[in-house]
Parts: sequence; C-alpha cells; structure tokens
Amino acid sequence: MMRAVLLLVAALLGGPVAAQPQLDAREAYRLGLMHRNGAGVPKDAVLAASLIGIAAQGQVPAAMFTLSNLLAAGEGVARDALAARRWLETAAALGYPAALQQLALTEPDPRKAELLMRQAGHALQHTVPGQ
Repeated sequence: MMRAVLLLVAALLGGPVAAQPQLDAREAYRLGLMHRNGAGVPKDAVLAASLIGIAAQGQVPAAMFTLSNLLAAGEGVARDALAARRWLETAAALGYPAALQQLALTEPDPRKAELLMRQAGHALQHTVPGQ
C-alpha cells in the first residue's frame, strides 16, 4: 500500500510519476474502495474514483463495474452516461456477473435480457470467492 501512496503523492504534487514504482491494479482497486467508504483512511470520492479508474484501466473487472456506477452517479467524477455504459459493457464482456446482471436489467429486449441473466448465472458458478 505504501507504493500506492507514494505514487499518488508524486502524481498530486506533479512529481516524476515514471520514477515511482508502478501501482498494481488490484491494489489500486482495494485502496480506491477504502477511500470511497472511508475504511481506515479519509473518505475521498475524487481520490477513490481516480484509483478505481486506474484499476479499471488495469483490466480489473470489479473496478470496471464500480467505475461504471461512479460515472453513472457522478460520484467523484463528472457524470458521464456513455462512459458508464462502456465500462459496464467491458466488465460484462469479461464475464463479470454483476455487470451482466445490470445489463440484463436495463435491456429492453426480453430475449437479450434473458440471455444476459443466463450468462450472469453461469459466470457466478465460475466465480472464485475473493476475486
């Protein structure tokens, strides 16, 4: 976690980010959730969205799903429905069950919605706890 803090401080102060150790995507997601919820760190929606965005770009499906919801709600970032939908679809394409379910719930075509729900159910059967 210290690497994450060093990277963030360097970025916020305009320092040489390239000289800092790279932030692991899963570590960024965990730290982002901590700041979103104020769990052991100050609650900071902007920092949380930034960290979760780093994780989403690092191909963490849970982060993609969370970022989608942050963008849809304008939580810590400017509200952007198109970007929210893109992140949701990207997470769904990677088989993230909650993203598939959310797409199904917003799908106007009942056949497509049913297919998405089936995919979500299938993905849940293959989900490893803790990931």
